[in-house]
Amino acid sequence: MAQEIQIHKAILHGAGDLRLETETFSLAALGERQIFVETEVSALSTGTDLGNYEGRSREVPTAPGYPRWVGYNNIGIVRECGPAVTRWRAGQRVFTPRPHQSAFAAHEDDLIVAVPDGVTPEAASLCYLTELGVAGLRQLRYEAGERVTVIGLGVIGLATVGVAQAMGARVTAIANSPLRRDLALTMGAEQAFLPGEAKAAGVEADIVILTANPWDAFREAVEVARFGGRISVLGFPGRAQPSPSFNPLAAEWFYGKQLILAGAGFAPKADVPPQEISFNVRRNLELILDYMRRGKLPVEKIITHIFPWPRLVEAYELARQHSKEMAGAIFDWRVTP
Repeated sequence: MAQEIQIHKAILHGAGDLRLETETFSLAALGERQIFVETEVSALSTGTDLGNYEGRSREVPTAPGYPRWVGYNNIGIVRECGPAVTRWRAGQRVFTPRPHQSAFAAHEDDLIVAVPDGVTPEAASLCYLTELGVAGLRQLRYEAGERVTVIGLGVIGLATVGVAQAMGARVTAIANSPLRRDLALTMGAEQAFLPGEAKAAGVEADIVILTANPWDAFREAVEVARFGGRISVLGFPGRAQPSPSFNPLAAEWFYGKQLILAGAGFAPKADVPPQEISFNVRRNLELILDYMRRGKLPVEKIITHIFPWPRLVEAYELARQHSKEMAGAIFDWRVTP
C-alpha cells in the first residue's frame, strides 16, 4: 500500500453546509498500536445526523460545534497494523463508530467490533443504530415474551422492530407512512398501524420504544402503554415543534396508569469482563451481528437507498425533506471519485 493516502471525509461547517474534504495521511505515521482501516460503507442516521445538518447539533449534550464531523456507523477493512497490535489483523472487516470518511487510523483498543463472515457490510453498518434499541430495551428490564410497541419507523425504529422480535418480543409497530408500516411487517412485527389506529385496535404495550419526535407520537406512546407500562424515549419529543397543547405528564397517564418514562439508549462502554457488566456496547454489537449472521435480523430489507459517497449531500437533503420513501440509507466508499 502506498505510504501517502488521500482520505475523503464529510465535514459540516454549519447548518446545511456539508462539504467533502480531502487530507493526506502517511502510513509511516501509524502508531505501534494503531490500525489503518479503509471504509467500505457508512450508514446515515436520519435522527442525529439530520439534526446536526439542520443546525441543531447542540440538542445533543456534549456535541461539538462547527466545523465538525458527521456520522458514526462505519464498516471497513483493516489494511495495516502497527507492530505491537495483537487484537486485529490485516483483512478483517470491522465496525467502528467513526464518521463518514474513506479511511482512518484507530487505536486497537478503541470501540472496534469484528464483523462475522456472512454478514454484508451494508447490513453491518446498521448494527449501532440497532444497538440503540437494544440498549433501550435493556434499560427498561425487558423480558422475553413482553409486548413491545415501536413508534417511529425511521431506520432506528425499523431496526428495533427486527431486534426486539429476535429477542423474543411480540412486536407492534406504528408508522407515519404505508411504506414504513409494510417494512415493519417484513422485519417481524406481528401487526403494524398508522398513527391513531393502534389505540382503536386495543393495543396495550408492556414497553413502548419511542423513536419519533412529534408530540403526537409521544401522546400515542402514553396512550398505548398498559397500566404499569414502561416508555423508552429514544427520540427528541417536541424537536423543532412549539410546546404541546396538552400536559405531557398528565396525571391521567403517569398517575392513573403508573407509567415509567425513561430517557434511553445508553449502554456502558467500559471494556470489562461479562461478570462485571453482562452487556456493554461491545457485547450488544456482537450479539446484533451474530443475529445478522444467523439470519434472525434481516436489516437489508430496510435499506432503501445506497449512495456513492460523492453524492452524500444529496442524501442529507432527501432526509431534510423528510422523505417517507427513504428508510435505511448507505454511503458506498468503494467507488472512485
